[in-house]
Amino acid sequence: MDSDTRRLVGIATLVVLVPLAIVVAWNWRERGRPVLREVRVVTASDSDPTFRDGARHLDPGEGYRLAVALKVEQRGKGTFWLSPARDLVLDGRPVEHEVADRWPESDRVLRVFWSTIECSYLGGELRSANAKERLVWRTFLAPELGRGMTADGTFEAHNDDFLGQLPPPPDPPPGTLRFYARVEVAEESSSLKALQAASSLGPAELWNPSLPVVSRALRAPEGIDPSVGELFLLPGFEVCPDDPGARAAILGAAGHPLAELTASRLATTSWLLAAVAVSGSPELDRASLEPLGKLRLNGPLLESRGRTLSWGGDVRPGDLLELDRHWMVLHADDGDGHLSAGDLVLHCWGRPPVVVPMLDALDLGASGLALFRHGSS
Repeated sequence: MDSDTRRLVGIATLVVLVPLAIVVAWNWRERGRPVLREVRVVTASDSDPTFRDGARHLDPGEGYRLAVALKVEQRGKGTFWLSPARDLVLDGRPVEHEVADRWPESDRVLRVFWSTIECSYLGGELRSANAKERLVWRTFLAPELGRGMTADGTFEAHNDDFLGQLPPPPDPPPGTLRFYARVEVAEESSSLKALQAASSLGPAELWNPSLPVVSRALRAPEGIDPSVGELFLLPGFEVCPDDPGARAAILGAAGHPLAELTASRLATTSWLLAAVAVSGSPELDRASLEPLGKLRLNGPLLESRGRTLSWGGDVRPGDLLELDRHWMVLHADDGDGHLSAGDLVLHCWGRPPVVVPMLDALDLGASGLALFRHGSS
């Protein structure tokens, strides 16, 4: 082979090998990129700055933050956790992790789509024919939480967005929310297509102890258990009294009776809300309540045996009103010192719990309103 031929062969070889080497190097680099394997949502609070998964109970007005923890696999590093949280606990155990608030590649971006997990229905009447349809939880996008790996927590439901203006919540707002996050890795924040994606525990894992649940108590007057605030934002259902198969259908649809749904902060009823408000437990026996008599409306005032009732003497926060299975908890006087239609009550008749004037809670033209008290007089 003469020199010219050898030169041509060498050039041809380089023409083939250089692009091949570039492709091999590119594939080697791409295969060495970090791979997103798992997502967990964790929370921290004012009183406990350690980010944890699972349930968290807050005092009235206590703030909290959300973050994601990512399980990542990368060639040469194996599998590791990455999170902006300084201290991280998963499944009850401290976890070693890389502290970072971005994806570990300069040419990739991370975006987090935050959602809440809420019941598809705000409440209503449960029958054997509709229990399976109504006792369903799904994700609702929470755009106010942003797209970052951390977010300041709020107490805002999203399953009622289409209803417009609702009564304002107590200040500071109480309630319970469950959280879900879909994490995407993309070339740019505006990219329509994600290169990688993974999601945290979702609606199918309602009873998983690692699911992030944040519950905040109510700033309540003496006589009302603050834990009743954790039932705010939950759907308020009532069982149809004329449907003997309703309770079995509820158990079949949710896997648990309503009292357990209340204890787990998933749903409640008028009676179960009242029970938690006066005892802290949905298991309160109605027979333990002391009946204080029937009430009648006389103008704006409510009377018992022709006598007006005074706050601090005859009635007090935590006393219960009942009308045809509709239970209300006396919350506060409207300022006139007497039990009247303007006084505030806590109730959830076919809807999530609210604190509203009694006039907004029931038809005061109806007869049969009864007053009860839990505990000693």
